[in-house]
Parts: sequence; structure tokens; C-alpha cells
Amino acid sequence: MLQQEKKYFSVPYISNSVLKWFEISPLYCWKRMQREIDDLERSYTTTGKQVHMQLLEPEEFEKCYTYLDFKTPTSKQQLAFCEKFVELVDSESNIKEAMIQAYTENYISANATEKAILQSAEKLYESNSEYIRYLTVKRDYREVLSKSKQDLITTITQVVKNHKKANELLFDDPLFDNTNIESYNEYPIYWDFPIEFDGEKLKCKSLLDRLVIDHSNKKIIIVDIKTTAMLSAFKQTVEDFAYYRQLAFYKLAVLSDLRSRYESKYDDYEVETYIIAISTIDPYECRVFKMSFDHLRRGAEEITDLMTRISWHWYTGQWDHSREYHEGDGTETL
Repeated sequence: MLQQEKKYFSVPYISNSVLKWFEISPLYCWKRMQREIDDLERSYTTTGKQVHMQLLEPEEFEKCYTYLDFKTPTSKQQLAFCEKFVELVDSESNIKEAMIQAYTENYISANATEKAILQSAEKLYESNSEYIRYLTVKRDYREVLSKSKQDLITTITQVVKNHKKANELLFDDPLFDNTNIESYNEYPIYWDFPIEFDGEKLKCKSLLDRLVIDHSNKKIIIVDIKTTAMLSAFKQTVEDFAYYRQLAFYKLAVLSDLRSRYESKYDDYEVETYIIAISTIDPYECRVFKMSFDHLRRGAEEITDLMTRISWHWYTGQWDHSREYHEGDGTETL
């Protein structure tokens, strides 16, 4: 998945995020696309991304994260000893020599015998063994989780699995005959939006959390996971962050993808879109929201308007101001 994700974010097509940036201003959109402006939300969404991976790609989660319950050494000398010891062991020094050298470099040992130094080093190693293990393994994972973070993700995962609709939407039942069901997690779609500028259609991309095609019931199910601090205000959050438009964008992507590959085969399939909202603070809760027809219609109308406006900038390369600015006298209508 990581290679697929890297490819997805490297493709310079229009996504739902690009439309959100464009709403702020064409210049802001351009700078975000060029990565000249950092994603200030990234540090706040780490837990959300970890929950996504645990729910949708548990095997990938196991590759990227590990869990250790350790205490960080209390003194600079202990920290330095641990780091030096790991460095020396990495350079193929034997453990005994690494202990002696790491201790000698960080502690006064005048007139001490090698045996006495080794004894002191061994005690230091034992008292910091879990931290040394952390230093050893952290390079092999994206992150080493603390006990509290591991407990949080485990608890949230169980809360989601205990929710009857969330469980149904996210997890394939191994006891059920899934012959007539296709399911995909972290599913990328590259597609053309049906608006042309100088004869060219706009290239778009979408990365769906989960897509299910139920051939028995002729349903296409789109699922998006959102993590939030407070579920009580989530309905307003849907409006504030235009999640309804995001789901409408995904719906357009799926239908465009299926029609381009299978023509009219899926035209009589019903499309359902869901948001699984999960609170990441106690009490941990899960709620499932089904997007209404009115939500999706409004989202599609907004998308058409934004795509019409962004197309001029996309093909002219003029991002410093709005189209109204460039084609007028510099004033803009409020």
C-alpha cells in the first residue's frame, strides 16, 4: 500500500483536497500543489491515520508500527550510554566491548579495572534494556508506539468492530460466501471530469477508504472513515469541512471509473455513501452516517462550479489571482 500511496500523491491531478485549497484562493491552491506550503494539519491527524491503517490495512499496520513499553533514561549520561552502545553494536562490535566503551566514554572510570567497568556497564544496560531495545528497532518502523497510544488504537478498533453497521461496512465476513461481493480498501481511482477546456478534460484522482460492489443486491457502497474529538458536533463538522462534497466527489469517481471500464454494466446499481465517525477521546464511540440524496446533489453542484472555475487556472497556468481579476480591471465581486 505504501508504494501505491506514494504513487497516488505524486500524480498531479485534481483531488477533493485540491478543490478545498482552491476555495481559499488560486494562489494558495497552487502553493499547496507545489508543496511550498506545509500541511499544518499533519501533526494533528497522526492518530487518525494510524486508526485508518489499523482498520483498513492491519497487515500494513503491523509492518509500520511496533509497541514497546519503556521508560526514557533519566539522565543525559544514561541516554548517551544507550545511544553509544547501540551505535557500537550496529558497527559489529561485540556486546561486551560495546558496553565497556559506551560506559568509559560517558562515565568517569579512573583507576577502575575492566572488570569493574563491565559490571557497572551491565547494571546500566539492564536498567535501560527496554530503551535500548527501542533504539534498536525504531529504525525498522515508521513509529514505535507508546503503551497509551497502543491501548488507544486497540480500544478504538474494538469499538468500531462492536458497532453493527460499521462492522458490516468495513469487514468481510469470512463465514459468508463473498463470491458476489468485491471489496477494496485504500482504493485509488484516476478519472476524467466531464468538463473540457480547449478540448481537454480535467484529470482527477480519488483515494477511497473502502469500496464495496455487491452484485447480489446491485449496490455500490462507498465508505469513508473520519476521526474526531467530539461526535456530538459531527453533523456540523460535515458542513464545515464539506464532507458531503467529498463523498459526492468519490461517487463521481467510482461511476466514471466503472463506466470507462464496463460501459453501462453498472448503470442500474444503487450507490450508497457512508461516513464512519469515530471519537478519539474518552468516551470512545462510533457512529455511522449515511449521506442523503440532498447532500450528494448539493455536493455535485458545488463540484461542478469549482471544477468549472479551476479549469481556467489549470490550463492557463495563471494562479496568482482569480480569473475575474485577470479578465477585468482588478476588482472582484463579493
